[in-house]
Amino acid sequence: MTDMSGIEMGKPANDEMIQGYMDGYDLTAPEPSDNRSHSYRHSFYIGRAEKLGLPMISGRELERHADDAMAADEYGR
Repeated sequence: MTDMSGIEMGKPANDEMIQGYMDGYDLTAPEPSDNRSHSYRHSFYIGRAEKLGLPMISGRELERHADDAMAADEYGR
């Protein structure tokens, strides 16, 4: 997928990513365990970091990590 500037973009977020982000943003939510998908855990930590104001990696790196998480879910890595 390419955005309007011609930059290659990652896949859109899946439902697990959306739920993980929302749970991560909720500081009362427990840390995810290995029974959650890679997508969920990736987004949980992004949501938690944003809520706490922690430094983040670049948007391109976030997209790459998100794509890797979705691939791990899909291909069982």
